[in-house]
Amino acid sequence: MSDYQIVCLHKPSFSDTPAFYQSGFFFNEPEHLSQQGDSVYSLIVAINRQTGQSEARCAFFCESNKVISPAAAPFGSFEFIDTLLESILDQLISLLVVEAKSTGASVLQLIHYPSCYAPIQTNRLSRKLIDHDFQISRIDQCQYLPIANEPFENQIAPSERRRLRKCREAGFQFSCWSSPQPDTILTFIRNVHQQKGYLPTISYLYLRSLLRTFPDHFSIFTVRNGTDIIALTITVRVRNDILYNFLPVSDPDYNTFSPMVMLTDGLFTYCRQQGIRLLDLGVSLDTNRQPKPSLIRFKQNLGARESVKLVFDKQL
Repeated sequence: MSDYQIVCLHKPSFSDTPAFYQSGFFFNEPEHLSQQGDSVYSLIVAINRQTGQSEARCAFFCESNKVISPAAAPFGSFEFIDTLLESILDQLISLLVVEAKSTGASVLQLIHYPSCYAPIQTNRLSRKLIDHDFQISRIDQCQYLPIANEPFENQIAPSERRRLRKCREAGFQFSCWSSPQPDTILTFIRNVHQQKGYLPTISYLYLRSLLRTFPDHFSIFTVRNGTDIIALTITVRVRNDILYNFLPVSDPDYNTFSPMVMLTDGLFTYCRQQGIRLLDLGVSLDTNRQPKPSLIRFKQNLGARESVKLVFDKQL
């Protein structure tokens, strides 16, 4: 008998969902999955018979003619223990394909997390998915900062160091907003988007819901000139050791100061204080989801490294 029970749980309740073996990715937790999209989800798990905990999981949703993981989050896909047997991983993928075909959908899509989150998992899963006739349909480059003991300003480009100094000399202040007001946050974000002609990548209504539902995972950081907010970001604690800089915006009237440098400096210090090892700066795409060279250069000037974020498709 296998050490694992491999099952697909349809419409699982919180009580029916086995605990994951470690602190896992927030977007794969039942609390977040339960409010993604309008449809209910199914969950494929490999449960360790001795511990009763799942050591691999993948949630998926049915949307029109597509089975997708996730429905409304930056990523879904398979999350699993590094020592999971190859044969178990094969069984999990095979079961996902069978379940996806049973829905009558024509496409199965997995949006994977950035490889820097879990390099061993990503490499193993990528090979396995290709073996199961998945195709890589999209490759995005995301940027991230490893959190080191060296001060942030020592590893950034001289031009950004000058901008950081300029912000400090102007008396700007970085802070974590302890009791944020969602409507104030969204008004600032909406105004900046309108001034810059940006289209929102997430609906403001859904964003308000996330902020109110998950205050322990979504944190707001600001740079202020006196009492005025001049830069703001919404971050997500994806895991205990990963912070995702999800939605940074800055007032265009302060472009000559580049307060986003001060904001990133503050986030870097916050991560170090909280024991966070990785600050995800996200993908650098324009409104047409094409690479944005100016944004990539800016992040590189902040000392960022690159990591791939893959999307896998399988025709059913």
